[in-house]
Amino acid sequence: MGENNTDKNPALPNQDLHREQAIKNESANELITAKKELVFEKQEKGKRAAELLIADKELAFQSEEKSKRAAELLVANKELAFQQDEKGKRAAELAIADKELAFQKDEKSKRAAELLIADKELIYQTSEKVIRAEELISTNKELLYQIKENEKRAGELIIANKQLAFQNEEKEKRAAELLIANQELAFQNLEKEKRALELATANSELERAKAEIIELNIGLERKVAERTVQLEAANHELESFSYSISHDLRSPLRAINGFTQVLIEDYADKFNEDGHEVLEEIISNSKRMGLLIDNLLEFSRIGKQIISMTKVDMKELINTVLSELKPFEKTPGPKIIIGEVINLKGDRNMLRQVFINMISNAFKYSSKVENPVIEIGSFEDNDFITFYVKDNGAGFDMLYYDKLFGVFQRLHSNSEFEGTGVGLAIIHRIVSRHFGKVWAESRVDEGACFYVSLPAKIN
Repeated sequence: MGENNTDKNPALPNQDLHREQAIKNESANELITAKKELVFEKQEKGKRAAELLIADKELAFQSEEKSKRAAELLVANKELAFQQDEKGKRAAELAIADKELAFQKDEKSKRAAELLIADKELIYQTSEKVIRAEELISTNKELLYQIKENEKRAGELIIANKQLAFQNEEKEKRAAELLIANQELAFQNLEKEKRALELATANSELERAKAEIIELNIGLERKVAERTVQLEAANHELESFSYSISHDLRSPLRAINGFTQVLIEDYADKFNEDGHEVLEEIISNSKRMGLLIDNLLEFSRIGKQIISMTKVDMKELINTVLSELKPFEKTPGPKIIIGEVINLKGDRNMLRQVFINMISNAFKYSSKVENPVIEIGSFEDNDFITFYVKDNGAGFDMLYYDKLFGVFQRLHSNSEFEGTGVGLAIIHRIVSRHFGKVWAESRVDEGACFYVSLPAKIN
């Protein structure tokens, strides 16, 4: 426009020419600058186009990945029909991703249209170019964020697939275990039915056995009652017999003793030495017979005697028995060792007879050793108090132990040790009536120990 004015007015002053030239130079400079800006804008447009191509490739890759994930998801949906909730979540997430990708495609199209418009209007819309550039940067950031989110979704999908595979394995294991459990349960049911049948059979047998036991108990009680009556009658008859025999024997025994004494007093000078020995033997046997009768009466009396239970001072009782027996023993007599003696309840007179018999036996059977020793003591065990009398005398053979407490049963001959064989039987009867027990331990020529065990508490 300035050039046209110059051609029409060649006569303008030089100053105007200089001004116009300056304006032209400025216009030229502006044109050069505009051209440089256009070149720069074209370069930027090329870069943006390249970036859009890369974005298109990434979107295409994402679309392929999406297709693969969709195919995998379809397979997973078919295989995991029983996990509908998880499939719904994954499907929802994929639907959201699809919507986001569609939105991104729309945005890309819009950006492309906007960039075309921007190319045409680039000369006039420099400010719009900056805005578009900023929007493109924001879009790129969003695309990067979406790519990262898609990668996360892909990782989550891989983890979900692994979890589904693990769950399938666990489901198979549980199914196998369930099959085994069902088999075991079926076996247990069979066993239970067998046990039930056996239990029913056992119950019926038990009922039958109970009925038999009841019948047997009734019969047994009847038999026990009959045997008790018979035994009481037999004991009564035996006691009567013993008492009667004992008394009936005394008369002829007294006659024998009297006639023998008459022979000794009136006809002693007419008997030789053998005759005197016979007379002495008759007198000795008469005395022994009298002692046997006395012991038999004592044995019979103990069976009928009523027990009077009182608290007994056992140490005082034993000392009394020792003081009664010592005058009949040879001086100096055995060494007496008395240990701990425990008091108890019992019939004092009967217990006195027990210890008289036990201690007198210890004196008798230890009388032929050089240093006789007798030990007396007691100990408590399992609600029983056990007394013992131990000597170091002749002892006896345990082979004949079963005869020890029988009436008139002796393990030594009368020539060795005098006796009637009733003393231990009396001990056994008294202890039995106190609900206790008596026993002995011994070796030949090594002494003997007799034990009497009585209840610590007797009502």
